[in-house]
Amino acid sequence: MPTRFILVLTIFLLPALALAADPALLTDAEQAYAQDRKTEALTLINQYLATDTQNPKAYLLRALIPSADSQWADALPDFDKAIALDPNHPATYQRRAIARFMLGHVKDACDDFDAFNAKAPDAAPQNWQRGIALYYAGRYDDGVKQFELHRTVNPDDVENAAWHFACLARANSPAAARAALIPIEGDPRVPMAQIHQMFAGKATPADVLTAATANNPTPNELNRHLFYAHLYIALYCESIGKDEEAKKHLTESLKHEVPDYMYGVAKVHAQLRKWPPAKM
Repeated sequence: MPTRFILVLTIFLLPALALAADPALLTDAEQAYAQDRKTEALTLINQYLATDTQNPKAYLLRALIPSADSQWADALPDFDKAIALDPNHPATYQRRAIARFMLGHVKDACDDFDAFNAKAPDAAPQNWQRGIALYYAGRYDDGVKQFELHRTVNPDDVENAAWHFACLARANSPAAARAALIPIEGDPRVPMAQIHQMFAGKATPADVLTAATANNPTPNELNRHLFYAHLYIALYCESIGKDEEAKKHLTESLKHEVPDYMYGVAKVHAQLRKWPPAKM
């Protein structure tokens, strides 16, 4: 090959080689994200995307950064892009479902939760988040089935029994829901035992609140206990048609912020019912 041709070819190849995507950037970004160095992770992802705009993994990883800080609206475009590039990746649907749900877009969230279950049927029993979204979407029969499915992998969870009751009460009646209440043998969290008894008709909301404050909990423990007490009193009251009581307790639950998924659920509940405070 003539030397002059080699030099010309090299000139045209070098820019392409210089712009080639470096997969190490994504590896480093994943490590930075895992170590809570989110700003560094975002910088690395953006560097990668400057050279490769067709990698769904990069968009998924970038979407996780605002999601970690509950900035759901900021995450949605990257979830959308990741799914457009790879419509067969179950975890992306689950992640986008959560973002959509937390924004109050419950029907869209259910579509994504459904897609996750269809694409990853072995993981479907774990998908309790789907059941909660189905309740708010008014798909009560589907919610009953999801919580019955979740029971197969998590048989002693009072929250699962409570949401199963709520769906069945709406699909049929509170009496039918009470008759079919999932039995729980041991959920050690306070005040879950009393919450279960309340749904069984054997305890009152006052009993739940008494249990939440018993035994001198620390301030953090008390805050958590009261959040869950008021949230599930609200759900119970709504399930049996006591909407004003439900509104009162749901509003009270939001005064006890906890860094849990269920606090986001309480916010969505307030937003959908137009109960203050409803700011997302």
